[in-house]
Formats: sequence, C-alpha cells, structure tokens
Amino acid sequence: MICPKLQKIGITVLVITVGLTGFLPVNTAVARTKIIFVPPILSSPRRLIPAGTRVYEPSSGEDTGIIPEVQPASPIQRLPDAFNGVGNIRRPVQRKAPQNEDRGRSSVPVANQCLQGKLPLTALIPESQLGLTTLANPALFFYVPQTSAPELELVVQNENEQEVYIQKYKPSNKAGIISLRLPVNSLAVNKQYKWKLSLICNPTDKSQNKVVAGLVQRVLPDQQLVKKLQQATRQERAVLYAAAGIWHDALASVAQIRYLLPNNQGLASDWEGLLTARNVGLNRQIAQQPLILVSEILQPKKKHKF
Repeated sequence: MICPKLQKIGITVLVITVGLTGFLPVNTAVARTKIIFVPPILSSPRRLIPAGTRVYEPSSGEDTGIIPEVQPASPIQRLPDAFNGVGNIRRPVQRKAPQNEDRGRSSVPVANQCLQGKLPLTALIPESQLGLTTLANPALFFYVPQTSAPELELVVQNENEQEVYIQKYKPSNKAGIISLRLPVNSLAVNKQYKWKLSLICNPTDKSQNKVVAGLVQRVLPDQQLVKKLQQATRQERAVLYAAAGIWHDALASVAQIRYLLPNNQGLASDWEGLLTARNVGLNRQIAQQPLILVSEILQPKKKHKF
C-alpha cells in the first residue's frame, strides 16, 4: 500500500512531466533563428577571368566583368579529414558587376521562342556573383523557365579558362528551381572556377543559347565554425553558413529540408528571406518558385579531372 506522502510525490512528478511534454514543441518553434547572409570581407578588385551575368537578358552580349581575387588569410590550420584539406577561409575581393545586369529584382518578359513566361533564366547566387562553399562537389541552383530547349549544359572552367567539366541535362517540362551537383572532388581549395549554364535552344546555332554564369570557390572554415557545425541541426547549419558568408552551403542546407517538407511555411520563409536579402537581392517571385528535379542527365560531352 502506498502511503499518502508518496502518492502526493507521484502526482507531482506526473504533472511536471506532462507539463514539459506540452511546452517543448512551443519552445523549439520560438527558438527558430533567422537566416542572414553576411558577405565575406571584400577589398580592391583584380581582373582574372570574365564572370558573365547571373540573369539572362536577351539584349546582353559577351561575358564581361572584374573577378574577385583571393587574399592571404591567417596561418593555415589542420582541419578534420571531412573537409578534405587544410587552411582557413581566404577572403575574396569585390568584383565590379557587369553592366546592364537585371539582378533579378523585377520581372522581365522573356520574348523568345525557346523560353516562356516573365521570369528570366537566373542563377541563385549573390550580387557579387561569387559563391563560396566548403564542399569539393557543391550543388549549384538555378531558376529555369518553362522551355522548349532540348538540352541544358553546365560548363566549368578553371582560372586559366580551361574547360574542366561539361555535363548536359534534359530540362523539365515545367518552370522551377533546379540544383546541379558537381562531381566528387571537383573543386580544389582556394581556387576560383567559373561555371556557365546554357539553355541550348538550337544545337546548330550557339548565338541562340540563353546563358548565365558566375564563380564558385571552395574554402575551409576555421576550427570554431567546424565545431559549431558538428553540433548543429540542418536549420542551424544554414544559419551558421550564411553568417560566415558561405553561400552555396547555406542555400543547400535550406533546400535539402524544403525537398522533404515542400509545404512547410517556416522553411518557405527562410528560403525567400535568404534569396531576397541584402547583398543577394534576387526577385521575390523567383524565390517563390517550386523546387523541381532535373528529369534526366544526358551523356556527357566530355569530362576532365579538376
């Protein structure tokens, strides 16, 4: 038989346990942190290779622009093998944006037989057109309008403008945001690569291609950021990457969860806030487009080791 005193203790414990169970989900929701992209520290520009534009414009011409240079950073540190290398983040410098660039802030009618709709072919990258990553094979994200083009082509060049990777894809039959992942061990640390995505509207006439282009650079985070990332959830990793200026990893972290939970309003708000933030400034309508999968990878034209 249980004495009255023990009965009272048991009831008290039960009430406390139920109370905690009821309040934990609420506290977790309140603790959600806004994802804020903070661009890397920038300094004087230097011309390397032309970058092109992140938004296709029917009136644009050849790729032009000034590309960021990698500046020396603090002494190199040994990092975990998971990051495949050593060193700290080396800070890129500000490039001059190409002239006549729309930057995706407004809807531009796409008057062309190959494309349909008012939103242009757009690369999901910051205004600087340089995106940092900690990965050797990051995913690049693009908004692709509904198109009759038979092929999409992704080309990657090194700092000597040599083509190091070419891959073709079959476009989806609907408009949306796609991700194209580079092959394993694609990017060397602290090297800049230019990528170019082309809609091949006419395989026999390159002048009809619709092209966006930008830069990607692999960097290595310092030990403090590494430790935080190891203990973080997916949403927390997006916050950490964005605060460190590591664009591609921040974007991919949010996208991975959105693929799993496409109807989650909190994730949709995180995604839109990241794409339309200061120093990114992409079109809000593009940020609201669905994430879709590339339907088919076509036989690559050629591949090279990076």
